[in-house]
Amino acid sequence: MKTTTTLLRLTSNISKPIPQITHRSPPFRTIPHSTHLSTTPIRPFTSSLNPIQNLTASRILPYRQHDLYKIIADIPSYPSFLPYCKSSRITSHSKPDPQNSQKWPHTATLNVGWGPYDETFTSRIYCLPYRILEACAGSASPTIPKSNLPHYQNLSSTANSDEGEENNLFTSLLTRWTLSEFPFKPLPPNEQSPQEGDAEANPSHPRTEVSLVIEARFNNAMYSALSQAAAPK
Repeated sequence: MKTTTTLLRLTSNISKPIPQITHRSPPFRTIPHSTHLSTTPIRPFTSSLNPIQNLTASRILPYRQHDLYKIIADIPSYPSFLPYCKSSRITSHSKPDPQNSQKWPHTATLNVGWGPYDETFTSRIYCLPYRILEACAGSASPTIPKSNLPHYQNLSSTANSDEGEENNLFTSLLTRWTLSEFPFKPLPPNEQSPQEGDAEANPSHPRTEVSLVIEARFNNAMYSALSQAAAPK
């Protein structure tokens, strides 16, 4: 599936830079993408051996926002586009959300590995449908306001999950996917400055801005060093 392949390219910048985006037809103005890693401690009392690592990536993708969000929320499909993810499964769901009457992932277990290293951890998932998905592990907390997540109220984060015996990988992990419709702005006839417009102006060419932010602190200093070595410089 093309959208899954494109997400693979986005998330693969965890281990290598994102290639330059090119457009064939119609011509678009150049869309910048960004990848950034910071290993400078951003919170007090952070160990110098296990610093909090921040990785951010963003890209404009030629797919509809709803379609991309469904892939990101499809946690069992993660091994197909997340580097080093060997398996993933949903262990509990939210209550139906008020807008779509749909249940979303609430807890999930992921198995990750590279070479001789193999670890399993449990995440708490929070979905603001079709806009934001956050996954938290360890001491991390979601940044989405609770008032926007009524379908997660009064739910146990450990229900039907193996958390407690499978969270030895991270002291803290916050993963945040953010999606927003990106306006369609074709080049004008003189190709000197872009025209203003919106995505509905040409529905045959949808575009979505996808941003990924990862804030992680490992329990193990060796894993922290391996992560820093694998991240883009």
